[in-house]
Amino acid sequence: MGPGTMAATVTENTPISIPNISHLELSGTNWAIFSLWFQKAIKANQKWGHFDRSSMHPAAVDPDKPTDDEKAVQAEWDWAETVAKYLLS
Repeated sequence: MGPGTMAATVTENTPISIPNISHLELSGTNWAIFSLWFQKAIKANQKWGHFDRSSMHPAAVDPDKPTDDEKAVQAEWDWAETVAKYLLS
């Protein structure tokens, strides 16, 4: 089997149309593949908790007087939420 034969075999077994996963089609026709790849991308960026609600906004012990550390943790979470939303867009 020469190089030409191998290329023909790969081409014959490759789908003619690969679904577009860069965005979700309004019709939903690419939902399954979009969902799979979106979850992989979000998990790789450690932002999945912002979508499955396992990462909730941290609350201050005293909401009227948050400490500097609590403010920093909240600001970091807010930034991660912004990144997660950006990745969705």
